[in-house]
Amino acid sequence: MAITKMPDTLPTAAKQAKPVSEKKIQEFINKGGKPTGGGEENLAKSSGTKSIKLIMTNNEMSAIKELRNKRPSRSRKIPISVHDWVIEAIQEKIEREQKKYGLTLL
Repeated sequence: MAITKMPDTLPTAAKQAKPVSEKKIQEFINKGGKPTGGGEENLAKSSGTKSIKLIMTNNEMSAIKELRNKRPSRSRKIPISVHDWVIEAIQEKIEREQKKYGLTLL
């Protein structure tokens, strides 16, 4: 690979560029920004879903796994997933609370 000497003259745009103050640089950095695609917010709005982080104890997770494994399944050899089990439990809780308070939100 050949190495060439750097040209003696700089392009005209580089010659005309004025130095930017450190204060303006810091203001620009601190201004922040957002992803160009809109990120999770636009995805959640368009699909009608919201993602949450769920933290539970080892005992709670073990109980869920034990209960889901006990559920009879005629056509499936693989038990229901923990995620689906939790979603189902949340839906059942919502239905109970709605009946209790006479609401119909979903």
